[in-house]
Amino acid sequence: MAWETFKRSRRPSPKDPMVTLSKGGMIGLNAAVTRNVIGDNRFAHLLFDRDRHLMGIKFLKSSDADAYPVKCTKNMGHGTIAGVSFLKTYGIFPDDTKAYPATFDDNNKLLVVDISGEESTKAGAKKKVKVS
Repeated sequence: MAWETFKRSRRPSPKDPMVTLSKGGMIGLNAAVTRNVIGDNRFAHLLFDRDRHLMGIKFLKSSDADAYPVKCTKNMGHGTIAGVSFLKTYGIFPDDTKAYPATFDDNNKLLVVDISGEESTKAGAKKKVKVS
């Protein structure tokens, strides 16, 4: 039997910021975010715009009562935020892991992720937004 090389269908450029919502409730940040956006910040506020179905991540240097820790690998190749309660509260807890392109809003110093146009089947959400 001959070996066959699997060809990936899509490879996000490390230059393009991407945020991944995992089915385990983790919010993943790619190298473009960890190396170019986060800087020395190791905490984040998680925000949600219900009207436009946008998720926001505002990175912080120090913790406060509403801040989530941001864990980064030593080489800053990847970062994670444990966002289970945030994702469940807004009904954006995904059934399957999915990556979304992100943009940085310089005016508000906020990483913005557009998850619009989808509805969630998860119970208990205040506003249901599907993330597939």
